[in-house]
Amino acid sequence: MSEPEIRITWKGRLVALLIGAVFLAGASELVVRIVYPSWSEFFAGRFLTVEHVPGYGDVAVGRKGFDGYFSQNNGDFRVHIQINEAGLRDEEPVAAADGRVWIIGDSMAFGWGVERDEMYSSVIAGRLGRPTYNVASPGTNVCGYQALAARMPDNVKPSAVVVGLILENDLQLYDCDAYAKVKRDPNDDGATIPSLKLFLMEYSALYNFFAVALKRVDVFREALTWIGVIERSHAYRNNLEGADIEKITNSTVEQLVRLREMFDPQTPFVVLVAPARFEIADNDPAFRRIRTAIVQSLEAHGLAYVDPFEAFKAAGFHDTHLLHDGHWSARGHEIAGTAVTEWLERNLPQ
Repeated sequence: MSEPEIRITWKGRLVALLIGAVFLAGASELVVRIVYPSWSEFFAGRFLTVEHVPGYGDVAVGRKGFDGYFSQNNGDFRVHIQINEAGLRDEEPVAAADGRVWIIGDSMAFGWGVERDEMYSSVIAGRLGRPTYNVASPGTNVCGYQALAARMPDNVKPSAVVVGLILENDLQLYDCDAYAKVKRDPNDDGATIPSLKLFLMEYSALYNFFAVALKRVDVFREALTWIGVIERSHAYRNNLEGADIEKITNSTVEQLVRLREMFDPQTPFVVLVAPARFEIADNDPAFRRIRTAIVQSLEAHGLAYVDPFEAFKAAGFHDTHLLHDGHWSARGHEIAGTAVTEWLERNLPQ
């Protein structure tokens, strides 16, 4: 008696294929986690979260007590990040901020991509011979700068305040009063923006392994750029194109005035105008107009400023910026810190 013929349908083959793929992916994930233990360093949510500051709204801050490394998967940097109990990138407790020069800002002031001793706050401290304190966090804006200042303890006061204003993303029509009323879902941990990419960056060693491999091989990186999977490095972007520049710059400066009013009138206060990379690299006329407009508005509102454009231009775009994004390299921080130090030397009480 012959054995009955077993016929495998296309559905059966598909199920078997899916089961095999899942098993292979799971096994690969386990192997990569073992041989590539630094895979989790590419996810910024490991050291960042969101905090609600009453009267000022949500602001990104560091995860208290974080001490580890953060890497860019394109190979630009691998830096040590240490967050204190106040959620700030400073080794000392927040009480040590009393009487120091405060550096308020976003990712540039936070020192994205550079070591702590390379940040412009550290450059200022070294050149000035007086300690500084970093009150900055990535992903925020001028409303967020107010929130960062507001969450500092009432009994801690600065000897001077330096605010980093980023021309490429800080200028907008602000309504900080409306912003302050928005509160995130308390069930949301605030660490990530929900997306498949960020989910994979946080939880998949396999994804991070392939992302690193593909982005660091020229032919693969160019192919991914060509099909639109990744953006070309330093692709031109002007969020204010076609907008009313005067109205936007005045709105931004009015909020900087509100930030200035949060401190004692006798406290030296200066705005560091971070020049756009496109003006540094290509003399872009649009960003030149924007920089001129913000400087004029700062002057009209009686706010002191430091504009280090000429020093950045002289040093060159490639020496002052990271290879693949718009953040400053250690050289850029050195130039900015030196320019601010010169202003502080003239304006700080001896």
